[in-house]
Amino acid sequence: MFIKNTWYVAAWSHEVGASNIFSRTIISQPVMLYRKEDGQVVALQDRCGHRGAPLSLGRREGDCVRCMYHGLKFDSRGACVEVPAQERIPPQAKVQTFPVVERHRWIWIWMGDPALADPATIPDTHWLDDPDWRGLPGYIHYYVNYLLICDNLLDFSHLPYVHPTTLGGGEDMRKSSRKSIA
Repeated sequence: MFIKNTWYVAAWSHEVGASNIFSRTIISQPVMLYRKEDGQVVALQDRCGHRGAPLSLGRREGDCVRCMYHGLKFDSRGACVEVPAQERIPPQAKVQTFPVVERHRWIWIWMGDPALADPATIPDTHWLDDPDWRGLPGYIHYYVNYLLICDNLLDFSHLPYVHPTTLGGGEDMRKSSRKSIA
């Protein structure tokens, strides 16, 4: 189970370009992101409502995305606007959309109730685009369950052994703390 009514970082701003489709799984939900012609970021469920094909494997057509399985075309609001060889578009032919905000080199996404998506609650990360700070975009990929990473980040007892020359300060720090307790 995941928290839905909160902001998540979906991507670095540079990853969602003017013409590409970017896909990512966020809290176990496939999401696709792209930019409209005016530069605004759009986030849609990465699953065509017709046969479940990933929309991220489709193609951009203006501000819309066409599914390459049967050719349904969806606009930036998630509504199907074209069905090949068919005049009538079923009103339920749509895909879920997600609120997005681009701020400080990150694209934030709200996976929960859109009515609760308040951009004022996005954490402040102003240093990412502040010229007085140095920051490099990137990732550290872990090929383990995310809970192990959370456990690692909360367990400081491993620092003297795993990170002795950076965060840990070395084993002698542990010895000196024992002397001060005695």
